[in-house]
Amino acid sequence: MDVQFPAKPGIYTANTTVAFPALIDGEAVTFEVSTEALQDHFEATTAYGPDLVATFEANRAAIEAVAMAKLPQRLRSGRCLLTSSDF
Repeated sequence: MDVQFPAKPGIYTANTTVAFPALIDGEAVTFEVSTEALQDHFEATTAYGPDLVATFEANRAAIEAVAMAKLPQRLRSGRCLLTSSDF
């Protein structure tokens, strides 16, 4: 499985998550990381969208590493959401 994470910025969503893109065998997939995960594990101090995106960007490599590890089970479930318990 070929997985790439394009260098596009994370986006705050209406689900109160930060979404980020991945390409899996050439197909676009969107991952999301929860507000709680960013607060619990990456020191986001607010739930304000721009602050969460900044926290995501500052910790992107670590978050993408977890996304890569969780990828097989998340693709099967149909949603690629990373929560606090994933970290």
